[in-house]
Amino acid sequence: MQFGRLNNILGWIVFAISTFVYFSTIEPTASFWDCGEFIATAYKLEVGHPPGAPFFMILGRLFSAFVPVEYAATSINVLSALSSSFTILFLFWSITAFAKKLATSNNKELSDGSIIAILGSGLVGALCYTFSDSFWFSAVEGEVYAISSLFTAVVFWAILKWDAEEKSPRTDRWIILIAYLMGLSIGVHLLNLLCIPAIALVIYLKNNDLNFKGLALTGVISLLVLGFIQSGIIPGIVTMAGGYELFFTENVGAGFNVGISVFSILLIALIVLLIIYSHSPSKQLRYGIIATLVLTIIPLLFNEFLGGTAKFFCLLIAGGIIATVMKLKSPSRLLHLSTMSFMVILLGYSTFAMIVIRSSANPPMDENNPENVFTLLSYLNREQYGDRPLLKGHYWMAPTVGTEDGDPVYMKAYSVKDGKRRVKSFNNLYDAEEFVSSDPNLSIVKEYIISDPRKNSVYEYDSRFEAILPRMYSSQANHVDAYKSWSDFKGKPTSAADGQGNRLRVPTPGENLKFFLRYQVNHMYWRYFMWNFAGRQNDIQGHGGILNGNWLSGVDLIDEQRLGSQENLPSSLANNKGRNNFYFLPLILGIIGLIFQLIKDTKNWLVITLLFLLTGLAIVVYLNQYPYQPRERDYAYVGSFYAFAMWVGLGVYALYDSINSLTKQSLTRILIAVVGTGGVIYLLESGGSGDHSFSYTLLYIGLIGAGAMALMSVIGKSIGAKNTALISTILGLSIPLVMVADGWDDHNRAKRKTGVDIAKNYLESCEPNAILFTNGDNDTFPLWYAQEVEGIRTDVRVVNLSLLNTDWYIDQMKRKAYDSDPVPFTIGEPKYRQGTRDVVLLNPEQKTEQMELKSALQVALDDSKTLPIRGMGSLSYLPTNRVYINVDTEKLLRQGIVSPADTSMMNGRIEWNIPGRYITKNNLMVLDLLANMDWERPIYFAVTTGMDTYLNMQQYFKLTGMAYRVSPVKHPKNDNPNRLGGVDTEKMYDNVMNKFQWGNMDTEELYMDENNLRLTTNIRLQLASLADELIAEGKDELAHDILDKTFEAMPERNVPLTRVVMPLIESYAKVGDTEKAQELAARLFEINEEELFYFSSMDGRFLRQLDEELQINMYVGQRLEYVARQYEMEELSEDLRVRVQAMQQAYENAQEKIRKAGRRSGKGVGF
Repeated sequence: MQFGRLNNILGWIVFAISTFVYFSTIEPTASFWDCGEFIATAYKLEVGHPPGAPFFMILGRLFSAFVPVEYAATSINVLSALSSSFTILFLFWSITAFAKKLATSNNKELSDGSIIAILGSGLVGALCYTFSDSFWFSAVEGEVYAISSLFTAVVFWAILKWDAEEKSPRTDRWIILIAYLMGLSIGVHLLNLLCIPAIALVIYLKNNDLNFKGLALTGVISLLVLGFIQSGIIPGIVTMAGGYELFFTENVGAGFNVGISVFSILLIALIVLLIIYSHSPSKQLRYGIIATLVLTIIPLLFNEFLGGTAKFFCLLIAGGIIATVMKLKSPSRLLHLSTMSFMVILLGYSTFAMIVIRSSANPPMDENNPENVFTLLSYLNREQYGDRPLLKGHYWMAPTVGTEDGDPVYMKAYSVKDGKRRVKSFNNLYDAEEFVSSDPNLSIVKEYIISDPRKNSVYEYDSRFEAILPRMYSSQANHVDAYKSWSDFKGKPTSAADGQGNRLRVPTPGENLKFFLRYQVNHMYWRYFMWNFAGRQNDIQGHGGILNGNWLSGVDLIDEQRLGSQENLPSSLANNKGRNNFYFLPLILGIIGLIFQLIKDTKNWLVITLLFLLTGLAIVVYLNQYPYQPRERDYAYVGSFYAFAMWVGLGVYALYDSINSLTKQSLTRILIAVVGTGGVIYLLESGGSGDHSFSYTLLYIGLIGAGAMALMSVIGKSIGAKNTALISTILGLSIPLVMVADGWDDHNRAKRKTGVDIAKNYLESCEPNAILFTNGDNDTFPLWYAQEVEGIRTDVRVVNLSLLNTDWYIDQMKRKAYDSDPVPFTIGEPKYRQGTRDVVLLNPEQKTEQMELKSALQVALDDSKTLPIRGMGSLSYLPTNRVYINVDTEKLLRQGIVSPADTSMMNGRIEWNIPGRYITKNNLMVLDLLANMDWERPIYFAVTTGMDTYLNMQQYFKLTGMAYRVSPVKHPKNDNPNRLGGVDTEKMYDNVMNKFQWGNMDTEELYMDENNLRLTTNIRLQLASLADELIAEGKDELAHDILDKTFEAMPERNVPLTRVVMPLIESYAKVGDTEKAQELAARLFEINEEELFYFSSMDGRFLRQLDEELQINMYVGQRLEYVARQYEMEELSEDLRVRVQAMQQAYENAQEKIRKAGRRSGKGVGF
């Protein structure tokens, strides 16, 4: 057999299989979360959220440039699918490379059997990863993680190719290729950089034996290289360019970009000189390099932009280069390789120039406005997201003891000067020229000014509340509760006290470690790992409870130890398409491969292990995630799962090799070790929580693994090596078949268009030229996609309230975009500039009188009216929280904004109380818009923005579909907590019946994940409000239309019935359709009855987590029985009455179990 040829052919076959799978399950349009934004920025080369993904955008533009607009999203999703397929291809080749090393150890020749086993290893490992949960998820949507995975796969494969070649200068091309790919990968995602230590280990081990000192030194050097790229090159180059820019504008009086140009020339000259010097060292070149370095360093040392640490490292690097060239007297391959690698990293990194170029064009999407070196640096550093403690920091309750100054924020400005005195600064030339037009004595100077000095912006914490590697730092109330629950917090008392005089308690090191292990390691990494290699409970995000988001194997004996009985599951749990049972099979084969490689090829085992740890647990430590993450984060760890998939593949070779390596004695030792360890752990568990999931899992994995090895050993000795290799491969292939069979339904997004269609429904809820306020990712990014790519309702201006806290976003909102006029904010740029009015105090003097909103804002915008606040400087303030806006009723009647019937609920004013003790910049801008709008443009809030964004104006809202319109009509408060303000029944009916689209929910059987179901829940709530209001208006026929539309558009086969349909059931009864009401009531009752009986049958230790679910089930059953009785559904009412009694008895029994079990002490399910 020709191994090389077969290796290539089978690799491409695996590529074809994965491509078919991903193309078959790909989403045809934009998904939720960041996908809509990424597709939009790629399609029009706009600027997305920090730190940007310019290379992804370039590739996405290339893929989407030649297709009709309706296929733009599909084409970019195809980019992800192909990237994922190529990842599988390189994974196959990487696995076969490791397997070949096992086969050829001790200079053995490749036999036909070993060739089959090698190729089988690659086939099984690659296909298992193809069908793994997290990787498949990213493969079928337009996000950066698929391409990031491809970079990881290619650079890892490239270093294996380097390792396979004979030592010669020609092999340096692989190192340079890797460096270039890493430079490019920066323009996609930084995860690829974590391959550097594994790459360094391959380089070290090629010519060295295992040696602790050498391994430690290699590790230190590789981490320094990683740190140099992540902190030195990525922000460092831009920081140095910023230092030059500031030096030349302040000290030389040059215009914008002169300093950057000089720095670029010197940097290029230095690289060229070093490359030449590495080939032909000479005194002239040596002095040229030193002179260039000195010229480069001097401007950096004599400006305040670079801090002391940055200057020190600049001097250190310069000194190292000078020492190298002074010592070097002959050509140096190492200097050449290092300089070339640095150069190609910069070349790949240069894709970020596109971010600056496109930002300078002021596109509609221009997040952070990174059009100059200072805003680009902020963009790269992700400053808008804040930071978190890592190596050392504070706990959540730490008192502040002082403040320090932060790094000042520089702004590109056109300053108006009278002589040398700066009169005023503007962020654009047009405003500056307009200002000076009336005074010939004024001049305009281009300079960088400090817009926010950040004085006293960095808090210093009481050292008693600081720790090494603090894991519990967020002071947000729900985070604190979760910290206490996950860590079983009791704390250690201190002498410090809180505001009420209670002694503060600080977490012990043990509690800090317990939170790290329980939440950050187990819940936020190991759980995801097990999803991919053991199985998954469902697709609902979990926060530590037993019902949602856990790993689940399908082996009931084990699963019931952690999650309660898996028998008689209610349909709501059993029919979740995200329920995948892999029976530990990928994990077992991976552990076999891991142990086998550890014994047979320790060097390469260390390489894979290092990649596995750095792309897994190292990320866990670095991210330091707080509880209640907004979404599952498994996509961040796919590199770790990629590494484990190599061991899964090598497990096939281990099965094949068992005919040689497994003896009766070794098998006996394995069984004794497994049974003995499992037995000891079982006894320890019996004396503790009683949860035997770990011991059962260990015994199950050990016995199945040992049994598989023993079976192959026995069979192999009778059928020969070649047939053994075939059987090992066939057995291994059964595992990806299990994975694809169970995983297809919850990864198949074909025909699903809900994300974009729901976004269109938001837009269609608005009148022409409207302003629509949104808040989160999923009510913003899909709308951006709909407008930017498909051109849907570009007259509506979407304003994200989270981004409205930033000056650059306010600037963009004040520009025209497509058919949308500028948002008519009246506050001038200097009044909302960063560092100005980020927080505005609200009624600090506790005044009770009302004030016109315009007058109150005049006080808030008066720079002379501020109040000093300790640690925050002087803050502007609104003098009252009770405000009003005058309303010209006659004018609104003439314009048709209100009807004569509305005037009874109008009193010539909009009056309300602004809640809280302060408002933020986004609230200030909304108030400015409301105070000055004069009803010229309709203003809406998306129904998903959240109560804290409404400024307590809900009574002036009118529901029009997926948005609330701000109206001058005050609606009475409603007892229904899901009902805000009034309903524009005529407008909303037309929108729902004639304009809304349903993403194929109404025509196809779709996979609807949690994000989709969350939004459909909201839609059902809004349609219930519409039906209720139509009934109140006596329009029963129209209400019936809406009720029918609700269940036609969102049928149960796609959107399961939940308690939110109870108002809809009651509305059916109100309009006289008792047949439909009975049908739905009976079905919903059955679902809740099934759940309650299942929950109540569980042990007390599980039930104590389910008290809230039991109460909901009981309430729904009782409410449905009441509705049936209220609307004279006699037969159903009697049936439900009897069944409610049975439910009540089960509920009381469950409560008794809970009382006996006691209160739950902490979060998290077992192993």
